[in-house]
Amino acid sequence: MSLKILEKIVDSFFASLPRRQSDKTSRSNACLIAHRGAHDNKSGLIENTDSAFARALALGCWGIEFDIHETADGVLVVNHDPNLRRLWGKEQSIRELDFKTLRQLAPQIPSLAEVVAKYGKRMHLFVELKAPFQAETALKETLSTLVAGKDYHLLSLEEPLFASLSLFSPEEMLLVPTLNNVGQFCKLALEKNYGGVLGHYLLITDKRVKQLRLANKIVGVGIVNSKAVLYRELNRGIPWIFSNKADLLTTCL
Repeated sequence: MSLKILEKIVDSFFASLPRRQSDKTSRSNACLIAHRGAHDNKSGLIENTDSAFARALALGCWGIEFDIHETADGVLVVNHDPNLRRLWGKEQSIRELDFKTLRQLAPQIPSLAEVVAKYGKRMHLFVELKAPFQAETALKETLSTLVAGKDYHLLSLEEPLFASLSLFSPEEMLLVPTLNNVGQFCKLALEKNYGGVLGHYLLITDKRVKQLRLANKIVGVGIVNSKAVLYRELNRGIPWIFSNKADLLTTCL
């Protein structure tokens, strides 16, 4: 059974469980983060595009999460995959194209600079880095108008990538564990003074939450796509909620 199928089964189960509505304070303090923007690929509102980010802003989302890659001429652009195949029907890899050619092939892909200019300080930006990443100087310059920690955080599933950075402080970096390394990443967050840990709501247990909070670390969960799971997490005292269903969750807050 694939991990995606397992996640769907888990989500369906937890979405079906009766859940006490979170109190007004917890709901008002919730920080809803639109994962890849408030997208719906099936209806044509494509992830990680200006339309998806504009929708998140209109819905009142506190933040947006997105992935970046570097073009052949050093421009940082926003797209989840390293190539254009899944979303744009093209075979090219982003790192093989200059920005002008990329824009001709997939005009909806925004540059990071465009996202920062339009949405910086209006929503919190969660910028996911993927290995290999060698554009630290360009990233630092592009984010220079924002305040680290207040306006943005960096995310990664790969701690060695964070360890390789020298222009950013560990406090503005958030580790994203997968199925088998939650304990390791929580330990690294404490040992190396990373900003915190973001993970699946089942993997971030109450014990982990307490451990991280005692050290004043950030804790966030995803991917929360139902009212029941939203209230489950808010009732656990976790306000940072990543979702692919921002339109649904905003009606529950």
